[in-house]
Amino acid sequence: MRSRHASSALVALLAIAPAGATTLTWPGAPPCATTLQACIAGAGAGDVVEIASDGPIEASLEIQGKSLTLRAAEGFTPVLQAGSSTDVIDAFGGNSQVTIVIEGLTVRGGSITAYQAGSGAFDVTIRGNVVEAEGLDANRTAISVTTFGAAPTGPVDFAITNNDVRLGFLHGDDIAAIGIDDLPGATTGAIERNMILDGGSWSTLGAILVNNDDGAADVLLQHNRIEATGYNGGIVLVQYGAGGTLDARVFNNLVTGTVGAMGPQPAAVSLRANAGSLHADVFGNTLVGNHTGFIASVSTGASLTGTLANTLVAGNDSHGVVIGAAAGGGFANEHNLVFDNGPNDFTPGAGTVEADPAFVGGGDWRLRADSPARDAGNSLYAAGIAVDLDGETRIVGPAVDIGAWEVGDAIFANGYDA
Repeated sequence: MRSRHASSALVALLAIAPAGATTLTWPGAPPCATTLQACIAGAGAGDVVEIASDGPIEASLEIQGKSLTLRAAEGFTPVLQAGSSTDVIDAFGGNSQVTIVIEGLTVRGGSITAYQAGSGAFDVTIRGNVVEAEGLDANRTAISVTTFGAAPTGPVDFAITNNDVRLGFLHGDDIAAIGIDDLPGATTGAIERNMILDGGSWSTLGAILVNNDDGAADVLLQHNRIEATGYNGGIVLVQYGAGGTLDARVFNNLVTGTVGAMGPQPAAVSLRANAGSLHADVFGNTLVGNHTGFIASVSTGASLTGTLANTLVAGNDSHGVVIGAAAGGGFANEHNLVFDNGPNDFTPGAGTVEADPAFVGGGDWRLRADSPARDAGNSLYAAGIAVDLDGETRIVGPAVDIGAWEVGDAIFANGYDA
């Protein structure tokens, strides 16, 4: 059976405490007898704070420069809601190594933000949370990893996984649902299996933004579902620092419903090399029913390389695939399905399919068994990608399917050569 969200793994994770950690329960014995913030402040480095209350809990929490896990206690679904500030949870790195985990919480009317605020290594995991609007205005980035003015900054390793973001109306020129922004040091991380719904008509950035300065960033974005009416773009990758490098892999994502009301280069997947060097492999995605499907552009003096492959771009009303002339020399495309879009501006590569993809229909963007996208991809670009967007085997049959889903077939269920 196909699952829309891999929540079962979170249940197991919640029961595991880091080795040698003390687990504190709030509300409970001191230092957890008063406020949740007092409990966090009184915990030792590496401890676990479990919230044994459904709430709602009015909160503006800070984890300051120490390793900590903040999570739901077993049997509870805590709701933390914004009070005087929309910063519901702020986590800060420091000048020594800091590891922070935030999981299993609902944040209402506020944000979860991790700041690299020192020279030490900062490892942050944000998983299995729900971030939702309270009322109409959600003027914030729901989940973000950014800097806090520290110079020099230490390396950042992040994992943003299995979160459910439902923000509603958005407004502002620096807003996204999930944002990795302005990290000048070395950055590695993954944005995986997140669900992004709702949106708004005034966010000038995408649903997922990676905005890289002068550092070296290596980012994996896979198995995300952006089904949100209103974001100005879906997955937006920007390399803007002249000394920076951004290496990104964009695999098996669904993006639908995004608009182009305002902002630079909005598209379901948007690559912008303004300065420095951007390399992006964009494989096996479904980009359907957006303002624009895919855009890649590079400014003078910058570098853009990579490949768009095995990706389905259909029903995007303004443009389908746009690969700027300057980007064409270093950015390739092949084995994509392009259909029923506004104008395209690219030279179709080998294996390009221009035919109705034959979706299941009714808002289900999986493929029917008779789809021309079936077995029409290049399996070389699926190497190392074990599963599709539903967690099913990625290659079923003689070749990988184009798009984020593989067509299941009992004949090939145990492998093509079985």
